[in-house]
Amino acid sequence: MLIPNLPRAQKIAKQDGPHKKTATDLYARLRRNVVDTVYNSWEETGFAWEQYNPETGKGQRTQHFTGWTSLVVKIMAMEDLGGAGHSRDEL
Repeated sequence: MLIPNLPRAQKIAKQDGPHKKTATDLYARLRRNVVDTVYNSWEETGFAWEQYNPETGKGQRTQHFTGWTSLVVKIMAMEDLGGAGHSRDEL
């Protein structure tokens, strides 16, 4: 799973070195995609889900799930290195 590597990508993205640009891009896209997927599903269904379809982003399996999906709140609090000013604080 990529989520546990998000803090590592953030750390690399903040350091000078040969992988800074790649890590910044990876971190920003992953962070944005996770938050948007959970948020959009929340808006559509009113639920946080156990899983999200990798093709459609639609929530599936268990609804009212507050396991790993609840980590999106911590991810939302992480710094936006993408420079797009993209945030979701509505949850």
